[in-house]
Amino acid sequence: MATPEGSLSKDDDESNVDTAISSNQGSGAAASQNQPDISTNTSTLAKDDDILQDTLADHTAVEDNSKAEKPVLYSTENFKIRIGNIHPRSAHSQIKQKLTSLKLKPKKIKKMDKCDWAFATFCCEEDRQNAMKVLEGLQWRGKTLYVKKAEAATDPLLNRKRRADESDDAGVAKQQKVKLTADEYREKLLSKTCPLWNMSYDDQLKHKEDKIKNILSSLKQEMMKAYKDSKLPKSEYPNTDYKDLLLPIKPSPQTDGYRNKCEFTVGRHPISDEVTVGYRLGEYREGTVAVLEPTHSPNTSQAMKDVASSFQDFVRQSAYAPFDPVSQQGHWVWLLVRETTLGGLMVMPTFVGEGLSQEELEGVKSNILKYYTEGDGKSFSVTSLYISISPRQKKSETETPPPVHLYGDETIEEQLLGLKFQISPSAFFQVNKEGAEVLYSAISEFAGLTDDSSTVLDVCCGTGTIGMLLASHAKKVVGVELVPQAVSDAEKNAKLNGVENISFKCGRAESVLPELMNSMRSEEPVAIVDPPRAGLNREVLSSLRKSPSLTKLVYVSCEPRSALKNFVELMRPPSKRWRGDPFKLVKLLPVDMFPFSQQCELVLLFEREPPTSQDSG
Repeated sequence: MATPEGSLSKDDDESNVDTAISSNQGSGAAASQNQPDISTNTSTLAKDDDILQDTLADHTAVEDNSKAEKPVLYSTENFKIRIGNIHPRSAHSQIKQKLTSLKLKPKKIKKMDKCDWAFATFCCEEDRQNAMKVLEGLQWRGKTLYVKKAEAATDPLLNRKRRADESDDAGVAKQQKVKLTADEYREKLLSKTCPLWNMSYDDQLKHKEDKIKNILSSLKQEMMKAYKDSKLPKSEYPNTDYKDLLLPIKPSPQTDGYRNKCEFTVGRHPISDEVTVGYRLGEYREGTVAVLEPTHSPNTSQAMKDVASSFQDFVRQSAYAPFDPVSQQGHWVWLLVRETTLGGLMVMPTFVGEGLSQEELEGVKSNILKYYTEGDGKSFSVTSLYISISPRQKKSETETPPPVHLYGDETIEEQLLGLKFQISPSAFFQVNKEGAEVLYSAISEFAGLTDDSSTVLDVCCGTGTIGMLLASHAKKVVGVELVPQAVSDAEKNAKLNGVENISFKCGRAESVLPELMNSMRSEEPVAIVDPPRAGLNREVLSSLRKSPSLTKLVYVSCEPRSALKNFVELMRPPSKRWRGDPFKLVKLLPVDMFPFSQQCELVLLFEREPPTSQDSG
């Protein structure tokens, strides 16, 4: 759900902004957990994880000085393949699932809609060769796959520099680099991390409501097409005036400084070239690596800004330079800061330790510890202090060691609608606590649990937040989550709150759901689904739809445009592919979790009649 500032995060599956902000809740949650919450790295506040490696690795450039005509390449794209003859309707999630089931280790997968090919990149040549061997000639979805090596994408920053140098060598005058003023840089950063910064909050809400209405217009068109393709008579077409079902948007109770998690990049100021801790002015692919202080960012609290400023002073006095994604030199990468309304403050810098001895690394840890317990950082009363020592380039999914706990508690605690949650450095938790309470209250209302005889199925449950909040109104809650650490966190939080009628299944939803749904045939469960931005894959949707006992489903989407196909799949007429009676959309509620961003959560209630004898499930 909700998610992924400069690199703010979906957080965690949070905000897309959020481009930088990210948020991803249930799926969210999980999503966010998997992927650290850094989102795309505009640095960031960041729903998500491989981001650090995207910064350290994707931004690694390989330059061959012996052949000037050769483009500069992303080093993480050196081990890239093109998979051909894929079924055009295969989604990114399906391809990832297939490769994972074959024990392959793709770092990134790129697939365009309706194309019969996809790119996959790997961490090393050995993994690439293994993938080519396994995939060549493989029969999948009625197609025979073929594979070949693919060229790496060119590095935008270094390639631009090379072209400029070559033009100069040829006697062509270089274009004067346009230098912006401090105010212009400030506006550029705000436009990147908080794109709606210059709108009043009322105008922001109207803007987001209008976006939802446009999505509902698209949903109407897709549903009309689905019914035309079914050859059913028009008399059987459902009402598709979905805008009539849209409830007024729920505003965030807090608009300024609402983020409780920020990830600040350590870099260089675009004017002074001084060490700066803040947000990236843009993305690497846009040729931008400069960093600006978060001084004017409206979604960042003053406490967060003060911690970033203090750490900036620390790094400027440090013997080690910021990590430079262009030259791949330097050490300080970014700073994670998390705070709670109960007084918890977690600080975790990320440091590239390659090239340093163990003694030198211990010195770095000691200096950080002294700064926050004896030095200028002591005034912040940090309650949980970590440091993450990261490799410059990750060669395997298990290479990055867990963060090192230096001081204080291992977690910080937050309270949400009367329940308490322990938050570790990588744990997902909504970045807007006040907004999360509005969202979860809406989910509870849509679920409509009127007594304690109901069963709740929480799909993509992440750390179990939604399920635990509904547990007091249900007979039992069963959460399904892919990420083992998220399940572990969920179990700990359930125990902390004395919630005994909740259990968790760890595994892929498409693998767990069939047996689980079959065991609930007589229970009429209520399903809550809170997937990552892209939505649920077809296997999960199919399992839910063809389960006749499931008559109510609450869908929480942090990216409704991307999840549009899921809405259609739930409501389209029955077919060989989509068995079971279709659901009907009853009502929708937008919830603004991320002021100043384009992101908006959407809660949808789907219902259908109890099963009939003709049910195809």
